[in-house]
Amino acid sequence: MKLTAADITKLAEGDLVGDGARPVSGAAPLDKAGPSDLSFLADPAHAAAATLSKAGCLLVPRGSEEAFKGFPGTLVFTKNPKYAFMLALRLIEKEVRPLPAPGVHPSAFVSPSASLGKDVHVGPMAVIEDGAAVADGAVISAQCYLGRNAKVGRGTRLYPGVKIMDACEIGAEVIIHAGAVIGSDGYGYISPRGTHEKIPQIGKVIVEGRVEIGANTTIDRAALETTVIGGGTKIDNLVHIAHNVKVGKHCLIMAEAGIAGSAVLGDNVIIGGQSAISDHVTIGDNSVVMGKTGVMTNLPPNQIVFGHLARPRLLAMKIEALLGKLPEMHKAIHKIQKKLSI
Repeated sequence: MKLTAADITKLAEGDLVGDGARPVSGAAPLDKAGPSDLSFLADPAHAAAATLSKAGCLLVPRGSEEAFKGFPGTLVFTKNPKYAFMLALRLIEKEVRPLPAPGVHPSAFVSPSASLGKDVHVGPMAVIEDGAAVADGAVISAQCYLGRNAKVGRGTRLYPGVKIMDACEIGAEVIIHAGAVIGSDGYGYISPRGTHEKIPQIGKVIVEGRVEIGANTTIDRAALETTVIGGGTKIDNLVHIAHNVKVGKHCLIMAEAGIAGSAVLGDNVIIGGQSAISDHVTIGDNSVVMGKTGVMTNLPPNQIVFGHLARPRLLAMKIEALLGKLPEMHKAIHKIQKKLSI
């Protein structure tokens, strides 16, 4: 694939100023870009600095034409330069990081009862167990494991070392990064005789379409039913999602967050890094849990919450109760101060 400035202009639905035949073979930040690179300016306020860029092709906001008079490279004026840059990166990525060719590596094991669709890639040392099904165009990279009756959807990509355990289902166009484990046992024990006894975890995980799951993230199978990751959700590296959790559509879950068993996240929820969601908690649609926040009670929709400090339980509960009364206490103290000053 050989991109030109004219191709970028069409992709960006923009207006071209300069040489449409100029080749574009890479992408770089404004200050690092060279004559064959594409770059972009998102904020017109920084136009003066952007004019010094050596980028061969530059995506810039409409309305900034005056600032770029005399720019030596090719310009594409567009409504949303950052979005256009992202679309161009997708094309460039196909060239610099192409998908592996279809086929099954000789060192891979594919059970005779498993099914592979058209144009599937199965990499070295991968294992696909009995009854597993891989849909058209999926990529199963080196050392991946698909358990019995697991399903992988059309166009999904599993990076090296991903484990999809028995009966778990991965939707279409999902990306799962290296080392992630989908369908490990949920953390469930009872102690009827003074020792911890494991509760069998016989449910599964369903990951809906267009989800992305980061490296070394773990999502546990449900005890009896289904752990669900809603379509379009994006999960960072090193996240833990426990058994029976229901994550809505188009959520964002950042690194090292932990979501305990049977919690429910609505649609478009954002969970900041290192946050902890307690078990059986429901978080309403469009709510934001900021980084390092502990959530122990239900949150209604459209909330933004932050903050958690570990203290002895009784003291922590007293402080939390008093914190809710601070506005009233402040008002009362202000009245007293006013009277005393007279």
